[in-house]
Amino acid sequence: MLSELVAPVTNFGLGLYNADTYYSKECAWYEPVRFSPEMKAWLSENTPPPLGIKDLAKVAKNNDLYKEVCPAPKTNPKDS
Repeated sequence: MLSELVAPVTNFGLGLYNADTYYSKECAWYEPVRFSPEMKAWLSENTPPPLGIKDLAKVAKNNDLYKEVCPAPKTNPKDS
């Protein structure tokens, strides 16, 4: 196991680690959470239980992280 860590640690130590490449690979599969219009209406009309509020805070934190780390997708003018 130790031998498997030597190359990544060495690359990181030498500055060969490229955060942009790492994040772009992560962003390839990750996307922010989007609520449906029905869910948004329910949330505005009701008070979620405390556990639901904690979960919503996690979703918001995740979405903020996504906005910070992942570049905005480029839109195709033909799609507009």
